[in-house]
Amino acid sequence: MSSAAFERPRSFVLPEMQGSPTPLVVRGSAEVLHIQPALEKLASRCGQTGAMDDLDYFLARPQIRKKTPCLVTLAHAEQQSAAPAADELEAAVLLYEHQIAGYGIRIFATDDTTGRRTLVSPSWMRAQFALTACHRLLTQGAQCILISFRHDEPQVDASLERLLEGCGYACRWASREREIVSYLPLESTFDATLALMGARTRNHLRYYRRKAEKQLGCVFVPDATISREEFMEMNRTSAYPVPDEMAAWRYDSRAMPGSPLFYGMRDRDGRWLSLMGGRHVCGNMEMYWQMNCDLPEQSIGTAMRSMLIEHEVKRGTRRMYVEGGTTHSMSHAFVRERSTDLIVMRESSLARIIPALVKRFLPPENMLLQVLEDETLEWKHIRKH
Repeated sequence: MSSAAFERPRSFVLPEMQGSPTPLVVRGSAEVLHIQPALEKLASRCGQTGAMDDLDYFLARPQIRKKTPCLVTLAHAEQQSAAPAADELEAAVLLYEHQIAGYGIRIFATDDTTGRRTLVSPSWMRAQFALTACHRLLTQGAQCILISFRHDEPQVDASLERLLEGCGYACRWASREREIVSYLPLESTFDATLALMGARTRNHLRYYRRKAEKQLGCVFVPDATISREEFMEMNRTSAYPVPDEMAAWRYDSRAMPGSPLFYGMRDRDGRWLSLMGGRHVCGNMEMYWQMNCDLPEQSIGTAMRSMLIEHEVKRGTRRMYVEGGTTHSMSHAFVRERSTDLIVMRESSLARIIPALVKRFLPPENMLLQVLEDETLEWKHIRKH
């Protein structure tokens, strides 16, 4: 598809209202991964390079067993299929249907709170396609849909105001804007990168690294080697252990395709004090997790991050992302970006119990729960015609 196909038309109308093409829904991890190559190329064409490169990693998470991946795609082709060619695919959004006791409950939500790995399309149509995807899922019985995504429009509400009218379903929708701590830009030198941070943070990164090197003989290992049993035991005694199933998935992810990284820091006796997993994607570094020994007086995590930043600067990495964000003070040097949460709920007896249902089954940090409990949302109602 030529670049001209991605230029904004003078008057955009929802694809479903035009009659062609109709968005397709692809369900299941295997089915989504089957079209990953086309998704990667779409992301690259739309200026979202890397947004769909890690699907194999995220779709293998243990918690996915309680959800069903659901990809809504839009493609221009003479014959629509569940596996469109790379040059036919124009937009896609990845959602997950929640389950209870193995059954889908018609509640769909994105799983990336930053919106970076959620919706790929030309920038001008992201808000419109988010509603198009909601409209398609409503026709298939969806009761609640949450999409977190990135867009370039000053106010997304203005572009969404009329998009659900005439859909044939009584529903309500709302949107909100959030500022996201996105990534740490890496400069040409370690010192120049630290200069982006506050004096206190710079001092801590240097101080705790020197302390770990001097007192414990710590060194950074760019290709850590550890047995599965040792890894599992280290997790159980770490500062913030995760369930064994999650730890096993982290260890096994080293064998996935792409450019997985497995960094470590060990002391002079060869004991692992910190381990970190992630990937290099399109010149950027994605930190997925970090595991540290529980030595509060040493601040092992800070020492490891100091070594990490220096290592990535030397290899020419441009940006460092931290999955799930970070509470470390270095986050103040991260670039801020905007994310939009769009929620659509059907007006039905089932949808009315969703807030109570979500509160019972989802943890407090879940984005869907947070959106439903946001008292500042201004809901707009669409009546059935």
